[in-house]
Amino acid sequence: MKFYGNTRVLEQTAEMVRKGREPHSLIIHGEKGLGKKTLAKYIAAQLMCEEHTGTPCGHCRACTLIERGAHPDLIFVQANEKGNYFVDDIREQVIADAAVAPNEGDIKIYVIPDFDLSVQTSVQVQNILLKLIEEPPDHTALILTARSRETFLTTIISRCVSLSVAPVTMQESGEYLQNTYPDRDYSEIAEALEAGKGNIGRCRSYMEKEQFYYSADLARQLGKAYVTGKEYEMLKALAAAEGKKPLLRESLYLFSELVRDACVHLAGGEAVGCDSAISDSISGRLTLSSGAQLYDTITKSVRMIDANCSLSLVCNSLCAQLF
Repeated sequence: MKFYGNTRVLEQTAEMVRKGREPHSLIIHGEKGLGKKTLAKYIAAQLMCEEHTGTPCGHCRACTLIERGAHPDLIFVQANEKGNYFVDDIREQVIADAAVAPNEGDIKIYVIPDFDLSVQTSVQVQNILLKLIEEPPDHTALILTARSRETFLTTIISRCVSLSVAPVTMQESGEYLQNTYPDRDYSEIAEALEAGKGNIGRCRSYMEKEQFYYSADLARQLGKAYVTGKEYEMLKALAAAEGKKPLLRESLYLFSELVRDACVHLAGGEAVGCDSAISDSISGRLTLSSGAQLYDTITKSVRMIDANCSLSLVCNSLCAQLF
């Protein structure tokens, strides 16, 4: 079992296990694609491994079952089809079940992934979970994941161990892609690396030609249209995302990253977005202050999408402000 990068986080949790101070409640936070659910699985193996060294041995019964996704005491809580966790579901899947002893070993672990996507019920669910977090049975642990720690109530944060997941190095990301796709041409891997940088989830999505692949392509088109000052080209590019909310949201988010990188370039830093060359071109049209204003304009459009505004209105409003 291997988790790339974030050695400080792995050592922190390993040290807790070695000293017998296993955490009962954790929050794992970081942007999409950085491996929050994979880290939750790795930490579960640290806690459940029969050798109790803080590093999963990979060959005991617990590690083998976790690797196969078949451990009966590692429970990934299921959201509904819209990504929401409802109070009754949490009571049934977590609260009531937590009182039952583990099937194997000494601990039962509940993972509630992508908690921030449950925008309608997160506060109510957190209040239901609070008692379990405050007074957990000795045989239970709870792991929550979200893009931002600020998703959670302060009462939850103060009672959990918070772990921030960071991007890995380009070398680590490249190693992962070469190991995962040994038959792919290196030019494909290099293209995915440039698009996803140290975000392995993004790199993999790019290789598989999933949503990130199309989002990155659309973000590049938006960046080029801004550089050339052609409003029609930008509207034409945005039209490709008509009616596709996830695609439009991610594309605008990646476009904002290109603008952010342009500002970083002006300040002498290194770009980390999906296309360094386009970021450099954008920087030629900006000052740091105008870049910050442009970034705010784009991120405002992302927030409008999250607020369920009309996608056509968002696109037309963005173009009007940019040009």
